Amino acid sequence: MDIDDLTDNIKKVGLLETLVVIPSGKRKSYYVISGNRRLKSLISLGYTKTDVKLIDVEKKDIPLFIISYNRTRLKKATTLLREIDILEKFYYTSKEKKNGLVTNAELIKGDKRKVISKRIGVAEGQISKLKTIRKIKPELLEKIDNDEISVSQAFILCERHKQEDESITKNHIRGRKNSSTGRVNIFCKSSTDMSEIPDGKINAIITSPVFYKLRTYSKNKKELGNEKNVEDYISNVCDTMDECFRVLSKSGVMFVHLGDTYDDKGSLMNVPHRVVMEMMERKPFILRNTLIFKKTNPIPNAVETRLSTSYEFVFFLTKSKTYNFNHIRIKSKTENKGTSAPYHRGKQGGYSPYLSDGKKNLQDYLDSEMIDIISSPVSNQIKSKKQFNLLHPCAFPQGLRRSLLALVTPNLTPNNTIKKMSDFHLCEPYMGVAGVLLDGYSIGMSVWGYDTNSNYTKAVIKEFDRLK
Repeated sequence: MDIDDLTDNIKKVGLLETLVVIPSGKRKSYYVISGNRRLKSLISLGYTKTDVKLIDVEKKDIPLFIISYNRTRLKKATTLLREIDILEKFYYTSKEKKNGLVTNAELIKGDKRKVISKRIGVAEGQISKLKTIRKIKPELLEKIDNDEISVSQAFILCERHKQEDESITKNHIRGRKNSSTGRVNIFCKSSTDMSEIPDGKINAIITSPVFYKLRTYSKNKKELGNEKNVEDYISNVCDTMDECFRVLSKSGVMFVHLGDTYDDKGSLMNVPHRVVMEMMERKPFILRNTLIFKKTNPIPNAVETRLSTSYEFVFFLTKSKTYNFNHIRIKSKTENKGTSAPYHRGKQGGYSPYLSDGKKNLQDYLDSEMIDIISSPVSNQIKSKKQFNLLHPCAFPQGLRRSLLALVTPNLTPNNTIKKMSDFHLCEPYMGVAGVLLDGYSIGMSVWGYDTNSNYTKAVIKEFDRLK
């Protein structure tokens, strides 16, 4: 509790727990090892005497006694890490002894972390998270101490940073980087040139171009998204969109998923809308909808001067007013009751039940009904690693891609020009680990994918070969 609250409590009920002191080595002088805040309160209240508990310990053991006496106290992350470090040096296992550890510390049986967890009163998982945060992004510890972000949120940021770093390691996958056989057509090249695809061949394009200045996909500094200015990025994306217009059939549909970026001044750059406006200036695209993709588990954001970013855009484009669209597969409103805050969390006396309780930053999409919205968690990188033995820093979210795929999947009725699913051609010009294409292939579609990273194309070809 705050010092003022503690002082007020002592004033009302007296000192309930005595100070613990040790001799300082000087006559009539002592160090307080438990109760420094209580001592401050007593002095402020005018106390000149108080009862104490005098103990005599060896100098090397003083930190252990401090940790022990303050076990139940609410501590900052940096304090906990200092205590963990002290105890890790103090305790050692028989395995460490065999490795020649010479120490005056205490030999323990079993798991060292479990012993430390009990000693400081913190879960083992929390210890692991704190050590990971210090190792990967130590600057987040100050934010945790200031209650700007939770330990769990900071740990998620560290894991994503680690996964992104792993995903851009040098080429380590063996195999073919190009494949064009039957229903599967994968190419390791830029999608600004999709000359392998005839004009009007593709029935649907579902794609998520690399966002500007948000992710690193390789160690190539000239890759898409790393441009020095946003105008170059927009131009490079639209070069691929020009090719998409060429290969898309007159009755075809296209979904383009894009997220925005803040500039150095902290201003949103409106990148998604600038891209789609440039697309429509270059080619006669028809913009049918601007959909919202609301992330149910957005990256934690501790910025106090704006709302947390929680959504991205999906643009629905066609070449004509007549196109294949399966509207009945997705309702415009969701029945997912978990998308809004329950009423019991809010005050009912004229206050909105959806406002923050002060513990979490409000997100920048305040929705009560999901209209023109697709709600889904962001991708699970660990799941993609298990499938491909390869991490992708920002894989296409499963819930989003499958919702969009459902909208374009044809009903094979006698009136439909597409008589069998393999006649339906699906393209992803920024393929990555090919979640969209694998979903389409699983229901019988023919797929076309492009990526400049041979790690991804080789892994995806191997996965398709396994599925055949």
